[in-house]
Amino acid sequence: MKEIWNGWKIENIIGEGSFGKVYKITREDFGHTYTAALKVIEIPHNQSEMKAIKSEGMTDESVTTYFRSMVEDIVEEFSIMSQLKGNSNIVSYEDHMVIPKENEFGWEIYIRMEFLMPLLDYIENHAMMVKDVIQLGIDICNALEVCQRYDIIHRDIKPENIFVSDLGSFKLGD
Repeated sequence: MKEIWNGWKIENIIGEGSFGKVYKITREDFGHTYTAALKVIEIPHNQSEMKAIKSEGMTDESVTTYFRSMVEDIVEEFSIMSQLKGNSNIVSYEDHMVIPKENEFGWEIYIRMEFLMPLLDYIENHAMMVKDVIQLGIDICNALEVCQRYDIIHRDIKPENIFVSDLGSFKLGD
């Protein structure tokens, strides 16, 4: 297990998307083990992304400005995620960290969130009854109503961005 930050250790990878990888992480404290999910976003995603942008005629300064603005946009989202914290139908944001990469250009962004089961994994292990499908619809509509109150447009509602808590609540993520 690799320690990532503040005593949190990576257990294993649990998902991967276009924006980053998600890991199950744990931390032990006074004989208790805490579990969370950690999304890791790399800006730029890789060195070939930076080369591709440079090949379009951008200067080193404009490339830096471009990628830095991407990081600033993500950091701005943390403020919104913090406001949504505590809503029972939205994946709970817990903490974040932005770390400049060592020996190369770019940043790693860590976002710690509550650990939940992805909907598709849940469906594999649980027969979805009509009442479950209705509850899924209600819970996701509740999440979207909260987003609307904060003028947030999700733009990526799909099974891969829906999660299930230990108590059976459906939550919208990403």
